Amino acid sequence: MKKYYNIFKCAFMNQLEYRVNFISSFLFSLFTFSVNTLLWLAVVKNNNTVPLAANEIISYYFVTLIVSNMTSTISIYKISDEIRLGDLNKHLLKPYNYAIYQLMLDLPKRIVFIFMNALPLYFIYFLLKDRINLKLSGVKFLFFIFFLVFGYLINFLVDFLIALYSFYFSKVTSLYTSINVFRNISAGVIFPLVVLPKTFFNILKNMPFMYTNYIPTILLIENFNIDEIFRNLLKSFSWFLLLWIVCIITWKEGLKKYSSYGG
Repeated sequence: MKKYYNIFKCAFMNQLEYRVNFISSFLFSLFTFSVNTLLWLAVVKNNNTVPLAANEIISYYFVTLIVSNMTSTISIYKISDEIRLGDLNKHLLKPYNYAIYQLMLDLPKRIVFIFMNALPLYFIYFLLKDRINLKLSGVKFLFFIFFLVFGYLINFLVDFLIALYSFYFSKVTSLYTSINVFRNISAGVIFPLVVLPKTFFNILKNMPFMYTNYIPTILLIENFNIDEIFRNLLKSFSWFLLLWIVCIITWKEGLKKYSSYGG
């Protein structure tokens, strides 16, 4: 475990040197937050069939702003390039798990985001506190943390799995872009999934992406009984476990096809 801690520590210190990037990235997220919120506020004002009030829309997108940034990952391009360009060789010779190594490189980015953007988030909350209605409790906040952890791990494993297809294809950029668009929609990042017809909503409930953003977001906005929270957490954990197993299988099969020269 010490070797992974050292990798994490080095990556964390490296990310601190580029902390301005996190602020600029967050400012871009604020633009998306503003556009989505204003758009759906206009929809709610002119359409009584939307099952969300104005304050719920603002609350939803405020929590989504936090959750989506904390559960996102950007490791796919680095992993894909290392496989395509033969740089994977140096990792295969070292005594660590490659997936965990990449996780330790990516995780500090989420932690730095929390530290760097805590104050701006509080400022936004202060400005909108009369319009943000969160149903908080110690128990719900604890479950919220668990959902964030599994949501992040699910996103990481999905990206890792897509990157592993570089064993078979020269480029996975188009595949990643397509899946990422679908992920943002089905995770409720673009719009609240509750506005979908029940049939489509139930389909998305059986997919992993809802548990990366929508479920942890709605947990802080609506009332849930403890049994329902446990069921959702179990589904989230099950998706994490399934994706981990699929990644292991794909990794082993991919290594059989992997070849590189020089470097």
